[in-house]
Amino acid sequence: MNYLTRKLHIYWPFSKSIMQAMMSYRVNFFMFVFGNFLKTFVVYYLWKAVFYSSTSSTLSGFTLQEMIIYIFISSITAIAISNNIDGLIGEEVRDGSIAMNLIRPINYQVRLLFQSFGTFVYQFAFVSIPIWLALIITRYTSIKELPPDIGTILLFLLSLMLGFMTLFLFNFCFGLLAFHVTGMWGLRNLKRAILSFISGELIPIAFFPLWFQKGLRLLPFSSMNYTPVMIYLKKLTGAELIQTLATQIVWIFILFFISRWMWNKAIKHLTILGG
Repeated sequence: MNYLTRKLHIYWPFSKSIMQAMMSYRVNFFMFVFGNFLKTFVVYYLWKAVFYSSTSSTLSGFTLQEMIIYIFISSITAIAISNNIDGLIGEEVRDGSIAMNLIRPINYQVRLLFQSFGTFVYQFAFVSIPIWLALIITRYTSIKELPPDIGTILLFLLSLMLGFMTLFLFNFCFGLLAFHVTGMWGLRNLKRAILSFISGELIPIAFFPLWFQKGLRLLPFSSMNYTPVMIYLKKLTGAELIQTLATQIVWIFILFFISRWMWNKAIKHLTILGG
């Protein structure tokens, strides 16, 4: 317990510094929020048009009302867990500050984890929760719909945290490519576009062909967004719910070991280049 307390005392200031920075640079933060709001409402009206043009009231197991909730909870999830760790690693490699960070008596990956957690706490508290409350109030005043029960919300939050860890480790691994390529900007934009598609952020995985669904559910990408949202909608229950949560946990372990292997390779590469 003393060991954990000591480590928390060392690394928690990194989370606080990120939250303070986000409070200081409010314009950048509000532009980020505005961009996500705009994307969410574009997706919302596109799906409304799809359902209104369809002869069926249900598409791939989703009603229009369920799809509306999916769109907003998906946006809430994506905002909460988003981080810029791959960009940060790329910038530190580019300007050479990675060398100074490596000689500090702290674990580089844990430092980045706490920085990401600071981003998560701030975005979840000041963006995700207000949007969620607005959604609940709007749904109740318009169609008298109550929010999910407390058990479902707790399972959603558990899955959300697992999704956060999955995305952090994936971005950490992706960021380590900066040790081997000259520029990360294009790769990061390509990665974001692909993740929005295969994580279920823009299109529920249930709309893909069955063989593609099975493949995506075995990969870590659905853990980042699709799984928490489906838990919120109560479309994952019983054995399927347990299996899905277990898949999230397994991928966290797999990505952790991949990240350690890539980190060790990257450090050797840096040492060779640095002489």
